[in-house]
Amino acid sequence: MSKPTKLACGLLACGLTFSLAAPVFAEEEVQVPAVTAETPAPEAKEITETAPEATEEAPQAQLKAAAVSAAVPKTDVSFVKDATTTPADFVTVSDASTTLAFKAGTEPKTAVAGTFSTTIVATLADTTTQEFVVSYKVTEPAKAPVKAAALATAKTNVTTEINVAVKDPSKFVTATSGVTLSFVKAPAVNRLGAQTVTVAATNGTTTENIVANYTVVDTTKPVIDVFEDDFYVGIDEEWYAEELVDATDNSGFVKVYFENGKEFLDTSTEGPHTTVIIAEDASGNTSSVTLSYEVLGEDAYFFDAPVVNVAKTTATDVYGKAEPNTTVFIVSEDGEELLGMGDADADGNFHIKLDTPLVNGQTVLLASIDFETGEYSNESSFTFKQSALSVSPAPVENTVKPAVIQAVKKAAAPAAPTKTTTLKELPKTGDNSSAGLVFAGFLVSGLAVALLRKRG
Repeated sequence: MSKPTKLACGLLACGLTFSLAAPVFAEEEVQVPAVTAETPAPEAKEITETAPEATEEAPQAQLKAAAVSAAVPKTDVSFVKDATTTPADFVTVSDASTTLAFKAGTEPKTAVAGTFSTTIVATLADTTTQEFVVSYKVTEPAKAPVKAAALATAKTNVTTEINVAVKDPSKFVTATSGVTLSFVKAPAVNRLGAQTVTVAATNGTTTENIVANYTVVDTTKPVIDVFEDDFYVGIDEEWYAEELVDATDNSGFVKVYFENGKEFLDTSTEGPHTTVIIAEDASGNTSSVTLSYEVLGEDAYFFDAPVVNVAKTTATDVYGKAEPNTTVFIVSEDGEELLGMGDADADGNFHIKLDTPLVNGQTVLLASIDFETGEYSNESSFTFKQSALSVSPAPVENTVKPAVIQAVKKAAAPAAPTKTTTLKELPKTGDNSSAGLVFAGFLVSGLAVALLRKRG
């Protein structure tokens, strides 16, 4: 081999050695001496063949990195016993196109507490898959703290009657054994509607206040007190319902009225009648009562007039017979003066002593009344002649004894419009003379006996 050839081969060998020892310089342009045709260069061919392999590995690495970022397994995964799980509980995905599923046979179980694992299969957008084995814990449910039992509990749907005091707290709350109840403040019962009350419950060491709801209601009907359920009244008299009954109610308010809607009792016709009176409270609760009564004509009376015993009567002592157990009155003919009065015994006999002796020709009027029932007699007229009385009963025209012999008794009643009793309103008895009217008026006003009249 000639010297030039040997020199060229030496230089080529040095160049290759330098390139392998310092690859960083491979990118720099290397000037290689010219090689003759007879000099082979296999190493250069190997270098050119390795370059394409390096360029093919770069995209695969990028795809692998993208897959890792698209699905990431979670850590510290835990569930409460018997919880329901999904794949998303175990793996986080950043690409919405990535789908997750449990690998068959590795589905998570949460029926038993402990540490377990499951396999999640992630399917990427390019349909490639990736598996993740994720550990998880199953724990027992947390137990709620045990709360001490309440000393008492409020009842529901409690109602109480208006104006009826409640003294027992157990009406509003239910206490446990050994607990004592008391009102912090007495419950209000004087107004209708929803209310609240506070009840203190104590077991000796602990005290609890329980607020209970309740409703004040009014379901009680008014109570009606009838003055007289069988009575008589004069024709065309005006009687209010309040004058015939007295009504009370626990609410404190009650009104009474006739069922027929009329303001007054029907006294337009003589004879027996009935009427219904209603008592109603503010809540609409009602009670009713039916009364029987008889309307008397102007000439009605209950029993016969007193009869004088002429044989025994003197100017100062009048003897006679009247309705048993009644009081007999003797008044002047004009009705202005009471001359005397006395009681008839069980047999009807009476004796009246006069303070002022009768004079010859003097006429007097007699009648009797039962103060227990208010029943009264017809009247009689007697004229004194010489030393004795001449019996001259006043003529009676169209006098009628009523079938009902029960009078309205005097009793306290609610205030009602009072009207002055006039003689014209009084029932007429005996003859139609003014003396008879005056006598009846004397009985009513002078002796305070209001026959068939309203209460004051």
